[in-house]
Amino acid sequence: MPHALRIPTAHGSCALSEAAAALAPVLSGMVREARAFAWQDGLDLLATIAGLKPLCLVGRGFHERGWTAALLHVAVTASLSVLEAAPWFPEAEPDFFPDWYVAASARRSAAPVTYICRDDATRLRAASLSSRGRVSDADEAAMLGYPLCCVAQHHQRTLAFERIVIEMVQRVTQGDRERMARLVEAGTEPLPATQEEWQRHANFTAITPSPSTSVNMCDACAADRMSPAASLSRRYADLAAASGYPTDLTHA
Repeated sequence: MPHALRIPTAHGSCALSEAAAALAPVLSGMVREARAFAWQDGLDLLATIAGLKPLCLVGRGFHERGWTAALLHVAVTASLSVLEAAPWFPEAEPDFFPDWYVAASARRSAAPVTYICRDDATRLRAASLSSRGRVSDADEAAMLGYPLCCVAQHHQRTLAFERIVIEMVQRVTQGDRERMARLVEAGTEPLPATQEEWQRHANFTAITPSPSTSVNMCDACAADRMSPAASLSRRYADLAAASGYPTDLTHA
C-alpha cells in the first residue's frame, strides 16, 4: 500500500538557488555515467519547486541512495509533500490485454518509486493513481506537467510493447497459461527471436528525448521547434541557468 514518508516538515520555501546549491556537490561526487540521470531528477525537482510541474518521479529507471537522500532533503526544506508508492503504467482499453495477463501483471511486484509533490492534494492524487496501477494520458500529463500529445504517443507505444511481450511469452511457453503468468509476475521479458520481432521491439522502444526534461517527444513535437515539448525544454533550460544548477556535467 502507498504511504507517505514520515519526514520533518520545513517552514517556508527554499529558494531555487539554494536548492540547486544543495544538489550540486552531491551531483559532482557521483560517477560520470550516473550524472546525466541524476541531473535530470534534480532539475525535475527544481521544476516542481518552481511550479512548472505538480510532481517529480524519483527511482523509476535510476536509483542511487545518496542522490535520493539529497533530493528528499531539498524536498523537505522546500516544504514539499513526499510519497513512496508503486509506479503507475498506461491505461488500456477494455479487452486490450488477455485476462490472464491482466491478472498476472496486477500481481507483479514492482519496486516503489518516490513521488515528490508540490502539496498534499497532489500527493493524495498520486496515491490514488498509484493504487489503481494504470493511468490515462490526461492524468499522467497533468500530474507530470508534460504535453498531452507526447504522453499519448508514449502510452500508445508502451502498450504496444506490452503486447509484444505477451506474444513472446506465449511463444517461449508454448501457450502454457501457468508458465506465462509466472513469467509476467516475475517481470521476465523474453528476447525477440525473429527479425520482425526485433524490428517491432525497436519501433516501440525508440524515444526522442526533449532536452532538459524527462519528456519523450512525440513525432509532431520532435519536428517543430515551437512545439509544446520544445517550448517546455527551453523553460527547463532557463530554469537551470537562472537557479545556478550545473549545466556542464563534465565538471559537475
